Amino acid sequence: MRRTAGHFEALLAVCAAALAAGCDEATHPAPREEQRATNSVAYLKSLCDGRNSIVVTQEITVQGYVAANDRYGEFTKSLVIEDATGGITVAANLESVADVCPFGYVATLRCHGLVLCDYGGKIQIGVAPEGSGAGRIPAEDFARYVSIRMPEADEGLRAEAVTIDRIAERHIDTRVRIDGVHFPQAGAKWCDTDPQTGRSVTTERTLADDEGHTLPVRTAGTCTYAKEPVPAGTGSIYGVIDYFDGKYTLRVTNRDILFPENGL
Repeated sequence: MRRTAGHFEALLAVCAAALAAGCDEATHPAPREEQRATNSVAYLKSLCDGRNSIVVTQEITVQGYVAANDRYGEFTKSLVIEDATGGITVAANLESVADVCPFGYVATLRCHGLVLCDYGGKIQIGVAPEGSGAGRIPAEDFARYVSIRMPEADEGLRAEAVTIDRIAERHIDTRVRIDGVHFPQAGAKWCDTDPQTGRSVTTERTLADDEGHTLPVRTAGTCTYAKEPVPAGTGSIYGVIDYFDGKYTLRVTNRDILFPENGL
């Protein structure tokens, strides 16, 4: 009888332990896979520190907002993904990046097998470099690396308010807002025209504040408003900070140019 009672007590102990473990799992559900595996953009970019290019061999996933795309032709064949630690340009060989990656949506980038590239001091990601900069991810492979979802109600892309004289390395490939500025070249077209082809070419216009600080605004020739005039008066402008070989520029995003006197 003692052996039977002892065996029964041991069986009860095993069942109780299993039940407790099951209750603990139910009380503390595992986080979503994308949350558990996410790395920061800053960490991703740090892997390329001091190198021209590097293949990502780790299982690295970053998640952030789509801070720029080609909706108005502003970022042809590319998008910018930004999280709380910084932003990174993704080269993509898509006919319409904006249709696949809408502005402000949440993008998850799976980086294993992609290539980080240092282009003029700015880190980009894509496939093996083709000439200058990262190579574009082929359209047929894009979904393998990038997935998109709508932001939740408590999520949203925000632009940091900065002044021209305070722009720094941490702002590269992030969305900013600059207030109280004007264009000395007001009235000129955003982009110059090639006299031989008649096509708009990528052009820089100068943005200035009342203290005399200036910042080039670089507009791609593919921009839908390339032939429209630069606004007059004083206003605000949103864009992503670009960088090449020691020089900062602003690239307008989502056509957010707020000039009451003569704005878009």
